Amino acid sequence: MTRYLQSLGLALALLLTSVSSHAAANELMIQLQHMRLASIGVMTDFFMYTGLDGDSKYGRRMNANMESFNASLTQARENVASQELISHLNDIEQEWLSFTQSLNSNRNLVENQGFPSVQMVDELGRLNNALVTRISSAYHQVAGVNDTNPAIEKVRDMAMLLQEMTTQYAASAAMDDSEVYLGEYKRTMQKMTSDFEFRLADLKAVAYQRSTHILMDNINSKWRFLRNSITRQHEMDVPFLVISYNDRIIRHLEELEGKIGS
Repeated sequence: MTRYLQSLGLALALLLTSVSSHAAANELMIQLQHMRLASIGVMTDFFMYTGLDGDSKYGRRMNANMESFNASLTQARENVASQELISHLNDIEQEWLSFTQSLNSNRNLVENQGFPSVQMVDELGRLNNALVTRISSAYHQVAGVNDTNPAIEKVRDMAMLLQEMTTQYAASAAMDDSEVYLGEYKRTMQKMTSDFEFRLADLKAVAYQRSTHILMDNINSKWRFLRNSITRQHEMDVPFLVISYNDRIIRHLEELEGKIGS
């Protein structure tokens, strides 16, 4: 009987350790996803800030995204045990510092002379791309050794695609020489729009149920507006509405992720 209780206790301890480890990995992936979205979101805000002559609204949005990134980085560190991932986070922090230094230089230039330097914006884009790539590498490393819900991964990929799409839209609206920055991306706006459309249809097939149908309908209706605005690029000249709808769809996707994972 004693041996049985000892075995049971050991099994429970191992189970609790496994559950705790899995929960930590899930939380780490959530924070890495937040960091990816925030870092791309900063670029969207910067282009809106540039195109609207230093509009304080988008200055505040940049600051909020930077604060969000820093908070997620701090929380990510709390869920890391392996030395390799600690090293990844250290590298991410260094690339983030390089990016924010470049961002501040670009903001100062817009504030002081009213327009940015194409070469400096190009460098900012390269730094942002390198940062997102570094975060994604850490994310995929964690996902590769943990059981992840395929539907949740679909949702997170869609959020990333949408954020990137909106950044490109804002860049093309704000920069006369936007192709310099947009060269960091391998996909055209048309390709990303088609890709999101395909992913949305795929998501409906796996996630549309009684508990999610309202969210899915909200995502679909807002996407129709966003798609029309992006594909008819600047005919209506409503980038602020595109940004607003992007934010709402990403919030809906995060809510949907919570429902799928519950």
